[in-house]
Amino acid sequence: MPTPSLIVGFRLDGKQAAVFGNDQAAAASRAIFALDAGAHVVLYGPEIPESLAKWAKVGRINAVPASKYASSDMPQFSVAFVAGSTDLAAEEIARDARAAGVPINVTGNAELSDFTLMPTYRGSSGLQIAVTTNGVAPRVASRLLKEITSKLPSDLEPQLKQVAHLNNVAREAEQQRDQLMATMEVGDKESDISASATVGNTPALQNSSPGSVSDQAPQYLDLSALRTSANQLNQEASVQTAASYVAHALSDLCFVYSAPEQLLGEAALAWSRRAEKNAYGEWVSALRMETRNGAGHAVWGALSSGSRVAAIASSASLPYMVPVLMELVERKQPVVIHAAAQSLDEAADVQTDFADVFAALQTNAVFLNSSSAQEAHDVAAIAHAVAAAAQVPVVHVTSGANNESADIKMLNHQQLAAFVAQATANGPVSADVAVQQALDRFKHKFSRTYCQLEYSGSADAQTVFISLGQVAADALAALPDILKQGNTGVLNVRTLRPWDHAQFLANLPTSARRLVVLSSTRGAGSARDALLADVSVAAFVGNPMAPLSVSGENVYGFSSVGVANAMRTVLGIEPVTEEEKEKEQQQQQPETTAAASAEPMAFEDNALAVAKRLAFPEAYGTQLEARPGERTFEVKVSSLRRMTPDTYDRNIIHIEFDTRGTDLTYEIGDALGVYGFNDQDQVRSFCQEYGLDGNVLVTAVKDGQTQTRSVFSWLTHALDLFGRPSKKFYAALADFASDEKEAEKLRWLTTSEGAIEFKDRVADTCTYADLLREFSSARPSMLHLVDLIAPIKPRHYSIASSMRMHPGSVHLCVVTVHWRTSCGEERTGQCTRFLNSLTVGDRVVVGVKPSVMKLPPLDEQPVIMAGLGTGMAPFRAFIEERAVRKLEGHKVGPMTLYFGSRHRAMEYLYGEEFEAYHADGLLTNLRLAFSRDQKNKVYIQHKMRDDAETLASHMLTQEGCFYLCGPTWPTGDVKDAMVHAFTTYGNVKKSDASKLIEELKESERYILEVY
Repeated sequence: MPTPSLIVGFRLDGKQAAVFGNDQAAAASRAIFALDAGAHVVLYGPEIPESLAKWAKVGRINAVPASKYASSDMPQFSVAFVAGSTDLAAEEIARDARAAGVPINVTGNAELSDFTLMPTYRGSSGLQIAVTTNGVAPRVASRLLKEITSKLPSDLEPQLKQVAHLNNVAREAEQQRDQLMATMEVGDKESDISASATVGNTPALQNSSPGSVSDQAPQYLDLSALRTSANQLNQEASVQTAASYVAHALSDLCFVYSAPEQLLGEAALAWSRRAEKNAYGEWVSALRMETRNGAGHAVWGALSSGSRVAAIASSASLPYMVPVLMELVERKQPVVIHAAAQSLDEAADVQTDFADVFAALQTNAVFLNSSSAQEAHDVAAIAHAVAAAAQVPVVHVTSGANNESADIKMLNHQQLAAFVAQATANGPVSADVAVQQALDRFKHKFSRTYCQLEYSGSADAQTVFISLGQVAADALAALPDILKQGNTGVLNVRTLRPWDHAQFLANLPTSARRLVVLSSTRGAGSARDALLADVSVAAFVGNPMAPLSVSGENVYGFSSVGVANAMRTVLGIEPVTEEEKEKEQQQQQPETTAAASAEPMAFEDNALAVAKRLAFPEAYGTQLEARPGERTFEVKVSSLRRMTPDTYDRNIIHIEFDTRGTDLTYEIGDALGVYGFNDQDQVRSFCQEYGLDGNVLVTAVKDGQTQTRSVFSWLTHALDLFGRPSKKFYAALADFASDEKEAEKLRWLTTSEGAIEFKDRVADTCTYADLLREFSSARPSMLHLVDLIAPIKPRHYSIASSMRMHPGSVHLCVVTVHWRTSCGEERTGQCTRFLNSLTVGDRVVVGVKPSVMKLPPLDEQPVIMAGLGTGMAPFRAFIEERAVRKLEGHKVGPMTLYFGSRHRAMEYLYGEEFEAYHADGLLTNLRLAFSRDQKNKVYIQHKMRDDAETLASHMLTQEGCFYLCGPTWPTGDVKDAMVHAFTTYGNVKKSDASKLIEELKESERYILEVY
C-alpha cells in the first residue's frame, strides 16, 4: 500500500542550498526556488546564468567548479538539487546527501529523490510550497489548490495568477505515479523544514534518546519474539513504548506529532527504520509531523487511501486536530491517536496536563485513558478494537512517567490482530457498545480487568474523589493510608467519551454527599475544567434530587505526596511532608512482589536480617539468581583469542563459552546477550571518592525484584555507573545539591536553553560517575543511587557458531569499541572491555535472544550473505549449519559470501575456514572486498555488481535469500547493486525493482541486520 503524498514547506531564509548540473536552464529553476525562499546558493558546474545575475550582484549565489566539490561540503547545506547532466555522478551526490541528512531532489530520477518539485507559489508574505508524492498526489494537489486559493490574504491578490499553475499538479503527478519514491529522508534535526514529515525508516533520522553507554543503538523491544511467541511475553517497556508497540503492530502508517526533545514515538520511528513488520506481516511507515494549524490532515488523507492509521502525539497537538477529528467522526473513519497528556511547567519539568485533552472532547471522538505502562499497552489494544468496531476515531490518553520502564505482560502480534478482528465480527456498533464489548472481551481473553468507571474505597464513603490517569493513580496509591483515618473513595474515569450520566451516578456509593474533582490542568477556563463540568452536570442534571456538592482541586505540578496532601486537606486530615513519607517508606519492609516504586525501597545493613534472607529465601522472597527475574545461564570461558595483529588498531576477539551442564540452547541466527560488569578498579576509585564502604549490604527493589548486595556488588554488577544518564537523572540530582549554583546548573541542563550543552554531554559520553564527581555537593545516599541509576543491560552479539557442529559450546566474534572524549580521555565500551578482561575458566552470565537472521526453510535454496567486519559472525554459523546438513547426506543449495574489511592481512576473519569451505564446494562463491589493499577502494557492492547475473538467477529463479549484516552505511549501495542485477539480468523494470525488494523483505528473503 503506498505511503500518502505530503505537502512540504521549506523555510530556507539564511540557509545554504547546493545546486549541481551543467544544464543552465534546469539549474537556474532550482536555484530560483531556493533563492526565493531566502537561501544562499552554491552552484556547482555551470557559470552563473544571466537569469540569476541580480542575485549574484548581491552575493546571494556563487559558482564553484564541479571538480572542487567534496563529500565533506554536503553537511553545510540545508537542501540540495541535481539539475540535468552533471560532471559528478548523481548517485554519489545523493549518497553524500543521505549520509549528511540533507534532503535532495534529482531531476528525472525519483529513486534518488527525497522530494519532487511541483509548481510552486511565493507571495509577498514569504510562502514557498513544494509537494512530495508517490502516486496519490492528484487528491492532495487538489486539496492544496483549494486551501491556498480560499485562504490567501487579500493583499496577495496580484499573486493569485501564479497559483493557477497548481492546476497542473494533478496531471503531472498522475504521469509520475509509477516513478516516484515513497520515502523522504528529512531528518528531524533540520529545523528549517516547516511542515516536515520524516519517513521513520530512513538513515537520515538519527534522533535517539540519551541512555547508557552501549556498543549499539538502543533496542526498544524485541519485536521478533513478539511476532513469533504463542503467548503473552514479559517485556520491559515504558508507557510510551508500550503504546507505540500497539500502534506499530496495528497500523500501516504511524504519524508522530511531537518535538524531537519529547521522545514521543521514538520507538515507532526506530522500528520503522529497521523495517520491522506489523501484526499483518506488512512494513510500517512512521512519519514525524509538525504540530501546527491543520495538523491531522495527513491522517485524513491516509485514511482516504485505505491505510490502517495510528498517531502518536503530545496532547498539545490535539487542539490543532479538532477540525479534522470532527470531520473523521462525521465520516466514520477509524483511527487511534495515542496522546501523552503532558506539558512543561515554568521550570521546564514535564507535568501531567489534561488541559488540551479536555479542549478536544468537543469532537465527539472516543476518549480512553491509562497511566502505567501495563495500562498503556492494554488500553491501546482496546482503543484499536473500539475504533474498528464503531468506525470512529479514538484518542487514547496516556499519562504518568512516559519514559520510565516497567516489566509488563505484552500481547504478541497474533493476539493483537485477532483481538481487533473479533471486534468487527458482528459489523459496526455504536461507540458506547464498542467500548463495553472491548473491555469485556479483553477481560475474558487476557484476565486483566478494566471498566469505564472504576471505584475504589469505602462502600459508605461520603466524600468521593473523581480523577483520571496519573492523578487517579496517585490518589489510589494514597487511599490505603487515608482510609485509616476516615471513609472516602476514588473514582477513576477510564472513559471520558462517550460520557454517561446514569452510569457515572451508578458507580458512586449511595452514601456519597460530596464529589471532589482532582484535575491536572495548567491555567484555568471552562474548556480546561471539562471533567468538573461533566461531573457537575451528572450530579445536578442527571440526578437533580440528590443532595450532592461538587468542587474541584487543581493538582497540576503536584507530586504523588502532593496529591495525597490535597486529598487530606479536603478531608481535614493533617498533611505529611515529603521527608516524612520517605522516612515512613524506609521503615517499611519492601514487598517482594511489588514493582519498583518512585520512592527508594528499604536500606538494610543488619547482618542478622541479611542472614535470615539468605538462609530462608522462600520465606523472605530472596532471589538468589545472578540476574533475578530474567532467563539467564552461567557459562564458562573455554577459549579466547585475538584475531587481529597486536599492532592493528582494531581489536577483534573470538571467544567460546562452554554451555555443558546448563539448559542453554540456541538457533541459527540467534544473539547471545552478555551481562558485563563495570571495571572493578574504577568502582573502587569511585567508592573512595564518594566515601562509600563497599562491604556494606544494601537490600533494595530493582526492576521489580528484591535484591541484597554489597555496595561494591551493586556498583560493579547491577548499576550502569559508567553509562550515560538521561535528563531525569540530572533533574533528580539537582534536588540533592546543597550548592545552589550546582542545582541551578543541573536544572538548566534539562531545559530547552541548556539543550545544546546537554547534547554535547551526551555526545561526549558523560556518565553517572562523571556527573557525581562534577557536581560534588550532590550526594545521594547509596539507597538513592540504587533507585536513580539505570541497571546494566545485556549487550547482544550475533552467535558465530552452529549448535549442531559445536554441541555444548557457543561462539562470539566481537570488536572492542573505544573512543576518545573531547578532553582526550580514552574510553571503552562497557561490555567489550569486560569481554577483553576475561580469561579461560571465568564464568559469565548470558541470555539468548531470537533474531530474524534465519536460514531459508529448504536446504536447496541459494543463500547470499554479505558481512562487513564482525557482521559476518552469523554467516559463519550459517555455513557450519549447512556443512552439517551436507555431512548428513542432504543436498544443499549454493552459498555465496561477500566479506568486506579494510585489509586482508589484518582482518580476514575466519579466512582459513572460509577458504576450506570454498575449496570443498560448500561455499560456492567467496567474494572478498578489502577496501584499502589497493589504490581504488573496493567494497562488497562492487563485487555484487560484478556478479549481477548470478545474483539475479539465485534470487529470481531459484528462490534464494539475501542477508546483510554490519554497519548501516552500505545498505543503499547494496540495494542499488541488487536493483542493477534485477533490471539487467532479471527482466525487471527499474520502476518495479524497489517494489520487488520490499516484497522480498516481507517474505523474509531480503533480510537486513544493521546497526
